[in-house]
Amino acid sequence: MKNNEKVTQSTAMEYRRRICLAMNFICNNLEKDLPLDEIARSASFSMFHFHRIFKAVVGETVAEFTRRLRLEQAANKLLMNWDSPVTDIALDCGFSSSQNFAKAFRNGFGMSPTAYRNSKQGNIFRKGENALSPHLGYTLDSLLPVVKESTQEGGMNMHAEIREMPEYLVAYVRRLGPYGKETCRLAFDELSRWAGPRGHLEKGTVLGVYWDNPEVTPPEKCRIDACVSVDKGTLTEGQIGLQVLAGGLYAVCRFEIDTEQFPQAWEEAFAWLINKGYMCDDRPCYELYHNNADEHPDGKWLVDICIPLK
Repeated sequence: MKNNEKVTQSTAMEYRRRICLAMNFICNNLEKDLPLDEIARSASFSMFHFHRIFKAVVGETVAEFTRRLRLEQAANKLLMNWDSPVTDIALDCGFSSSQNFAKAFRNGFGMSPTAYRNSKQGNIFRKGENALSPHLGYTLDSLLPVVKESTQEGGMNMHAEIREMPEYLVAYVRRLGPYGKETCRLAFDELSRWAGPRGHLEKGTVLGVYWDNPEVTPPEKCRIDACVSVDKGTLTEGQIGLQVLAGGLYAVCRFEIDTEQFPQAWEEAFAWLINKGYMCDDRPCYELYHNNADEHPDGKWLVDICIPLK
């Protein structure tokens, strides 16, 4: 590879890493009307070219990305919080009024917020339909002591428990695309090329973070982060970023599965959550991997699906 090609590739990877910081900053402040210069500063960009760079990497302008995330967050809240008034959800998600929210929601989803909520209510418990849209009506006041349960869900063995998970400092690579084998492979291949030679894969915890609900977010815009936990003070480069995954209370559902069974495992994890009446938090879900399937005698993954709870 020629020197100028190496420089170009390195710059592109650095842009990706810093745009991920901007995406996270927006995601963590959706209820606020963030000035563009503040978003740019969060990722160490000057204002001059930031808007164009963001659109080139993400495929949306900052305003379009923010508006879509607000709508998707609202759609998830409509499904998770059946008793919450639509106006309260609109204001919680950064819309100035219920009227503006209703207009934006109709433009985005083709129906009113109330119609959307009602259209999902009838089949929320049916397997394979809205499995990632939990109908949750209870708090965790009576949750402790920790609940542990082994079940046979849909032909799959699952061990489920409510657990206090630690905070993780992780190095990560982000990919946009449908949640599936190919998107995950590309993300983890990139991460492995950096983390493997440095020993992080051997001593760290490997995780896959899923930011979006694929029933609400267009598949090509879903975000997955391939992550490995690292020590404080770790330096990254290129497309590799650093972020903190918050600790706290999670539903942790353990499976031993083939690669093709991941979608079913997610369905069963949320079905268990729904049936127990636990309430999800807005933080992203993640997979925590306990092995490499290539080293398993039957080619299976031992994985925890971790769902944040309020």
